[in-house]
Amino acid sequence: MDKKRKRSRSPEKTSTERRDKKRYRVEATTPPALDINNYQLVKKLGEGSFGKVMLASYAIKKQHVALKIIEKKKKMSHKDIKTEAAILRLGRLCPFLIRAYATFQTESLVLYVMEYARGGTLHQLIKQKGYFKSHEVRFYSAEIVVGLQFLQEYGVVHRDLEPENILLNKEGHVKIADFGLACVHEFKGSKAYNGISGAYGYMAPEV
Repeated sequence: MDKKRKRSRSPEKTSTERRDKKRYRVEATTPPALDINNYQLVKKLGEGSFGKVMLASYAIKKQHVALKIIEKKKKMSHKDIKTEAAILRLGRLCPFLIRAYATFQTESLVLYVMEYARGGTLHQLIKQKGYFKSHEVRFYSAEIVVGLQFLQEYGVVHRDLEPENILLNKEGHVKIADFGLACVHEFKGSKAYNGISGAYGYMAPEV
C-alpha cells in the first residue's frame, strides 16, 4: 500500500515566514515638532515690537500651544534670539516661568513653540476685577518673586516686567513670559543697567 508522502516543514522556513509577517507591522511615527506645517493658526494672542504670538493647534497631538513668530530682518540680533530660547528652556525647571517646547526657523521666520497660558494676562485680570484684595496681592506677588529669584540664580535679568508679560495658567498661577529684552550673566558688570529697556510706563523712576 502506497503511503502518502507528507510534506516536511522546515523549522528554518517557518521562522523566516514568521519574521516576514512581522515586517508588515507599521511602526507608529510622530512627525517632528520642528515643522511649521504641523501647526494651524487659530487667533492672535498678542503683538509687540519684536513679533507676534499666535494661538496655534499642534496637529499631531491636537494640543493648543502659543506660537511666537519673529520675522527675520537684516539688523536682527541672533544673540538675542539665542538668549531668549535658552531662557525659555529654563521654564521646565520653574513652575512660574513660561516654557518652550521647541524652537526652530524657516527661511524668513524664527518660531518659539511655548505652552499656552489659558488664564490670559495679569493685565487683563486687573482690568476685569478693577483691583486686587490683600490676599490676592500677596498670592501673585509671591509667585512673581519666586520666579524672579529663580531667574537671578541663573544670572538672568528680565528688564521688561509688566502685567502684560505676566501670564496665568488655567489654575490661575503666574507664568512670567516674554524674555526678548532679557540679558544673562550681567550682574558683575553694569551692562544690564545701562540704556533704556522695557515699557516706559513700568520703568523705575531712576531709569
